[in-house]
Amino acid sequence: MSSKEATASYVELTTKSYNLCVDAIASANQRALDFTKHAWEISSRPYGATTIEAAIRENFERSNEIVNLSIGELQTNGQKTAELAEKLVAHAAKFQETFQTSLKGFLDVGVENMNHVKDTATAQFEDFTKRMEEMQKAATAAVSSN
Repeated sequence: MSSKEATASYVELTTKSYNLCVDAIASANQRALDFTKHAWEISSRPYGATTIEAAIRENFERSNEIVNLSIGELQTNGQKTAELAEKLVAHAAKFQETFQTSLKGFLDVGVENMNHVKDTATAQFEDFTKRMEEMQKAATAAVSSN
């Protein structure tokens, strides 16, 4: 994977993660508003009867409705949180996979570069050695001819 591909992959994954989080927050806010609206509707209904016994019975019924509404909302929140966690874990796994792939690519390029440097240094050293031998032969020949 090239660095351009890795960057594009990171950008795509980040965008998806960001959208996932924004959608989750928006959904949670909408559910909270709906819950508050329903709780308010239950609480603000006018009483149908004026006797104390009927009012107490109706208050218990309203309390039961609010408790059932709260239980349903808590279950929904738990389910949505678990779904979000699963999606985030999947995104984290994709991030890790992309990171590993790009790191492998960068390491492969690094090894290739080091091999090139080693080969070039070896060739230069051999060339330097040959020139030194030639200079030594020339110097020895000059000394011998004198």
